[in-house]
Amino acid sequence: MKDSLRRFISVLLCALLLLGSCPAVFADEAPAPHYAQEISDIENTDVLTGYEEQSQALAESADEKEEALNYVLLGDSIAKGSGIVNYEEACYGRIIANTNGYNYVNYGVDGMKSSELLALLKRQNVMNSIENADIINITIGGNNFLHGNIPLLILGVLFRIDPILDNVLDAYYEDLCSIFGIIREANPDAVILMQTLYNPSTGIFRPLLQYGADKLNERIFQYDEEHPDTITIVDIAAKLNGKGYCFAFIHPTARGNEEIAKILLKVLYDMGLGKTTEPVIKVKGRNTIELIPAYLFNPLKIIPFI
Repeated sequence: MKDSLRRFISVLLCALLLLGSCPAVFADEAPAPHYAQEISDIENTDVLTGYEEQSQALAESADEKEEALNYVLLGDSIAKGSGIVNYEEACYGRIIANTNGYNYVNYGVDGMKSSELLALLKRQNVMNSIENADIINITIGGNNFLHGNIPLLILGVLFRIDPILDNVLDAYYEDLCSIFGIIREANPDAVILMQTLYNPSTGIFRPLLQYGADKLNERIFQYDEEHPDTITIVDIAAKLNGKGYCFAFIHPTARGNEEIAKILLKVLYDMGLGKTTEPVIKVKGRNTIELIPAYLFNPLKIIPFI
């Protein structure tokens, strides 16, 4: 009788232990929070509402897991990863976050200019992310020239008329001053990484794009000289200019995103904010050009940067 009772109690205890362990098993298998979403229109409050949850998630995750740094990416289609189809999983921001175990949110928007990034900073949910960030990574400026100012670039290249571009460049510099000022006021301690603008072309467009990139980069370096210890410049241009195999016209390909990730990972590692300089590629990027057959009836999308 006693043996039977002991067996019954043993079985009961085992069952209770097994039931108690089930939630932990399922918790381990639950998918990680999905932070990266596209803002298709920076004036569309409905689209931006989703970022309130992301900002809250960053704040909560920082409380729950102190060792995980919060990494916020701001900028245009380069930041978004528009040169690849599966940009949410394989852009350089995601590669960096996966490699270093960061909490990650990406506010990259196709076609964004510096003035539009400045407007984006008026959104409270975006500012919540910035206030909770440990690392803020920015790339912006290419569209200041590419959207509506191509004739100015052509004139500048052909005739070396620098003053014709001064209005565009002065406005860009003023935007940079405002952007960095707002971010630094909201978060005095975060590391701000500002990427230089590269020239991906190796063909006939190279002089045109090089001229524009050089002029914009001059303003980035000017800001750093006039406001020391505010930003850290990551010179993507010095590493990738002319390496056409990394790009689909102006956008980084899967290979390009990996190369940009390597450059940023080295900077972060040297600053004591990264675990390694070798990128962790969990999902391989698929280049936009692979979908050309699917776009035969929508010619505008054949060109990746549109």
